[in-house]
Amino acid sequence: MEYIHPDANLSRDVKVSPGCVIGCDVKIGSGTTIGTGVIINSGVEIGKNNEIHPYAVIGDTPQDKSYSGEGGKAIIGNNNIIREFTTIHIAVGKDTETVIGDNNYIMAYSHIAHNCIVGNNVLMVNGATLGGYVEVEDYAYISAFVPVHPWVRIGAYTLIGGGLRITKDLIHYALAADSPLRVISPNFIGLRRNGFSNERIEDIKKAYRILFRSNLNTKQALERLEEEFNENKDIERIITFINKSKRGIVKGG
Repeated sequence: MEYIHPDANLSRDVKVSPGCVIGCDVKIGSGTTIGTGVIINSGVEIGKNNEIHPYAVIGDTPQDKSYSGEGGKAIIGNNNIIREFTTIHIAVGKDTETVIGDNNYIMAYSHIAHNCIVGNNVLMVNGATLGGYVEVEDYAYISAFVPVHPWVRIGAYTLIGGGLRITKDLIHYALAADSPLRVISPNFIGLRRNGFSNERIEDIKKAYRILFRSNLNTKQALERLEEEFNENKDIERIITFINKSKRGIVKGG
């Protein structure tokens, strides 16, 4: 028997399976299905056409010692698949949010901690774990059992190899592997699959050579990128990402 709080706001066609618990002020959009035993706590907003599989827990309190009962929300967009036993926590602090965008595939036993921001078309394979305040940009691919340190940023169109720990920011378009983690090359397969032209890929490849294969330090490499790739949006995106990094970036090798 499921329990739905009388103040929860579910669209008429939302399908709720037996054993679910849906708390106060939860909002769930049209076309969403909720599997057996799912728990959705107060402060969660879920969009349209999401699949939430059995025993996922969404909107539980943060695993943060600073949390004192003043929590924000967990906001989930449209067309996401959230597989069984996934956990997604509300944000720490009033008027704050854990945010998951659209068209993401979050596989079984994954964890998205408080105050994370996950973009669109992200794939998290089984057991991938995001610490608090992690940001994951569009089309990132996080392989199985990858723990991501709090406050790390993962750029768009990246691929991280399975079972590897990531403690620094990973720039856009990167294929990261090995232990310790390093940037191997641009994520060529991911870029081609997502419609990047050969010209765009070649420019990213040249930029990576300057960043990771030259004898320049990061500051010098950025200056050279600005000189050689004026008004190139892909390279500008990399430069901006690095300039905003507080943890430093994963290096090549």
